Amino acid sequence: MTGPLYKVMLIAVAAGCLAGCHGGGGPTVTANPPSPDGALAHQENERAFALIQEGKYDQAETILKKAIAADLTFGPAHNNLGLVYYYQKRYYDAAWEFDYAIRLMPYQPDPRNNLGLVFEETWKYADAADAYERARKMAPDNPEFIGNLARVRIKRGDRDNQTRELLEELTFKDPRPEWRDWARTKLFEFNARRPETAPTTKPARSDQ
Repeated sequence: MTGPLYKVMLIAVAAGCLAGCHGGGGPTVTANPPSPDGALAHQENERAFALIQEGKYDQAETILKKAIAADLTFGPAHNNLGLVYYYQKRYYDAAWEFDYAIRLMPYQPDPRNNLGLVFEETWKYADAADAYERARKMAPDNPEFIGNLARVRIKRGDRDNQTRELLEELTFKDPRPEWRDWARTKLFEFNARRPETAPTTKPARSDQ
C-alpha cells in the first residue's frame, strides 16, 4: 500500500522475543521434524528486516524462508514474510502469515494491525476494523492503530461519536504531521455533514 497514511509494522527481534511460524501454503509436516534453531532464525530475520527496509523484497523473502526452515515457530519471521507478501500484493499469502504470527505471538499487536491492512486493501472493511480494534486494545495509545481504525471506519461510513473521538485523539496524540492534518480535515468534514439542530417555534395563535 502506498501513501503516507499506510504503514505496515515490521518486527525486529531482540534476545528473548517470542517465536513464530511458516507461510504461503502452510507448514510442511514431516515424520521427524528437525530441532528448531532459534539462533539461526533470529539471525536470518534480522538480515531480512534490513532488506525489507531497503525495499529488497525478493531477497528478504528468500532469507525469511531460511529463518522459518530453521525454526517453524519463530513468529517475527512470519510477520515479516507477511510484510514481503503484502508489498508484493500477494494478499492471501500475507493474510496467512499475519494470522499465523498472531497465533504464535498472541500478545503482540503489530501482526493484528498488519492483518487489518490486508483486509482494508481488499475492501473487507468490517474485518479490518475488527483487527485494528483488537490491536488498539492491546496498545491503546499507539497512534498508528488509532489512525488505521479511524480511517477504515470513515471508509465504511461510520460517522458516529466513536469515529469523531478517534479523529480528535489523533489531532492531539499523533506525532506525524500528515496524520494530524488528515484528522483535522476529516473532523472538519465530519462536523460540516452533521445535521444542525435549530431552535423550534410553536404554531402562531390567531387573535381573530
